[in-house]
Amino acid sequence: MLRDGTAMVRRLSEFPWVLVRVDCPLCPHRRGQYRLARLANEYGADIQLCDLLDRIAHDCPRRSLPWEYPSDQYDPKCKARFTDLEAISPPPPDLPPTMRKLTVIQGGKD
Repeated sequence: MLRDGTAMVRRLSEFPWVLVRVDCPLCPHRRGQYRLARLANEYGADIQLCDLLDRIAHDCPRRSLPWEYPSDQYDPKCKARFTDLEAISPPPPDLPPTMRKLTVIQGGKD
């Protein structure tokens, strides 16, 4: 469980939104969004999110392989992440802005 009471998302099949957004706080030009269905079709729905992130950010110049030692311990490493899973209370990125703040209307048909 996370701080806000939601379950930890470990696999692509558990991802809560239709859009999967990825960014890196170190590289402002490295950000993107992918359709969940396309990622599931290409990599499989049961892929671990850490493995998916490795595949998406495979060409990052700051990314190192697990068996490689960094040349400089102070050199910043790749910080690629799933944007909406890192936020404290993320709004669903696949909802239009007008639907993000839904209100209950009293009354209606009986």
